[in-house]
Amino acid sequence: MPPASWPGGTSRRTLGGAGSRAGAARARAWWWALALALVGCGGDDDVPDATETAEAADRFEEEIAEATSTDRIDRRLVIAVRRVPDTLDPLGDLEPWGARVAEDLVFEGLTRRVDTGAPWAEPALADACVLRPTVDPRDVYCHLRDGAVFHDGDPVTSEDVLYSLDWWLDPRRATMRQRTGLGGLRRVEMVDGPPGGPPPGSKRDPGRWAHVSFSRPEPLALELLADLYIVPRADHRGRPRAFGRAPIGTGPMRVTALEPERLVLEPWVPEGTEPPAVEEGAGTFAPSRIVLREMPDGSEVLTAMRRGDVHIAAELSPAHVPEELTRPGTAPRFRAYVLSPARFDVLLYNLRRGEQAGPQLRGVLDDAIPRAALADALGDLPSLPVAAPVDLADPHEIDLVALLSAGVSARLGMAGLPAPQDASLDDAGKARAIATLDGLDWVLERGVRRRATGSLRIVLMWSGEAGDGRTIAHAVRDAWREVGILVPFATAGWAYLLTLMRKGEFDVALVRMAERSDADLYPYFHSRGDLNIAGVTDVALDGALEAYRAAATPSDRDAAKQAVADRLAALRVGSVVRAPTQVMMVSKRVQGLEFVDDLPRLGSLRLTPIETWILGQRTG
Repeated sequence: MPPASWPGGTSRRTLGGAGSRAGAARARAWWWALALALVGCGGDDDVPDATETAEAADRFEEEIAEATSTDRIDRRLVIAVRRVPDTLDPLGDLEPWGARVAEDLVFEGLTRRVDTGAPWAEPALADACVLRPTVDPRDVYCHLRDGAVFHDGDPVTSEDVLYSLDWWLDPRRATMRQRTGLGGLRRVEMVDGPPGGPPPGSKRDPGRWAHVSFSRPEPLALELLADLYIVPRADHRGRPRAFGRAPIGTGPMRVTALEPERLVLEPWVPEGTEPPAVEEGAGTFAPSRIVLREMPDGSEVLTAMRRGDVHIAAELSPAHVPEELTRPGTAPRFRAYVLSPARFDVLLYNLRRGEQAGPQLRGVLDDAIPRAALADALGDLPSLPVAAPVDLADPHEIDLVALLSAGVSARLGMAGLPAPQDASLDDAGKARAIATLDGLDWVLERGVRRRATGSLRIVLMWSGEAGDGRTIAHAVRDAWREVGILVPFATAGWAYLLTLMRKGEFDVALVRMAERSDADLYPYFHSRGDLNIAGVTDVALDGALEAYRAAATPSDRDAAKQAVADRLAALRVGSVVRAPTQVMMVSKRVQGLEFVDDLPRLGSLRLTPIETWILGQRTG
């Protein structure tokens, strides 16, 4: 359990319809999102010949010789992404890369998340926190550390803290609070200190202790506070959109450019403060800038990677996997990883009423989903074969040497690449669905299943917008019709649909779940969860979700996550239609690579000298 006091130191989620354009997808805990990402694919490009690679090496040597500033081009770290975030307002919904930049580099809360064990957070802008009571606290008191300043040099004040925390209590943000696990947030205020006095090493400090009060026990209170970033009140109030384009935080890097196709960040320390000591690895250094470049063309990305202009390709086009990974020179100069972000396209069932409330009928609906055919229609890399929307898969490295050896024989499923779905499983699932319906006395008449009580009719609710969501909805409807089920659509704006779902007025809803890898799923699947839209009530599932909240070690959390996944699969609260995978390519110049929510932890990245890359080009 979290300690009673926490000595100081210096040391997003949404529920949404599947179908709209990617961009408003991510809030703080990696969330149920409003959008399905449209996958763009570039065409193939030719292998650069010896002349081209030699010219590239010569070009870099010239640039090295000409660069005289501290921001030499060879010291920048460039990441190619499909879309540069259009805002970095941490009090709003952020895309995955926007959230990663905000959390790792630009903003801080009173606490920050850690994955080493309870209380799953450490001091950030606070230097001490006190829990009342110490177990399952309802009140948290955190002291704003002295000397904290924003990137523009202004001090972080109690007014800034109060504004940033109180922002969440606006009645218009009730749903957003629930999405971020803050449904129990009741009151925030600045006080002189915690009742009974501050912990050893701290002091009463008039108006500099933030008091955050909850209406119910919150065992993960300190972890929740990490998602409540502190912004300057004067710059954010009344102009959040403008603030998101020119953000000001307290993190280790500041934004120097946020343009339609480029986001640039540079290291920052308060004026008069020495930069933090960084242990120099063997020939590595911290990047002078981190640049996110919008590069939706897959061929352009690969060319830039081979030239050394880009160091991380966030997501290779499926059209280039595995062929581009087998090219000579790839294995010596690059690493590649299979990522499976916690994003799931789910058919969520209403367990309160309707035919689908029965477990056997839910089994029929799940069996009839044509997952292999859908994967082909969507043009994705193979989906993970998962039965519950819980992220249990870590990123893993692809064996590029094995792919090089395979050459033209390389295929999906080899060397760590995801394996394609077996098309025969679609037919087998359809056969099981038909057999089950026959056994349940749903008689097939003129293509429709009927009983004395009427026809078998399941309404599929979704947003109706163009994109992958439309492809999925139509494929599911057609597949269910083939086994004799009537499937009318119910489409409308997502806000309206969500209102109906929360009232239990739906049969099946197509949603995208997008969460942190280590998300607390209590709000969605606990019998008392604020967003228990499915209406699931199960003692074993409640116990697994509560065990996750009580976990003190990473292994305890992993065990609880597995138990949650197993129970959700057994209950079949929802059917996972797609759990996308993607391939990230990383230059071997990049060191210190760690993954958080299947994205690199940006603050830990380092580079090796460009000369090593030039040598690799000439010998690769």
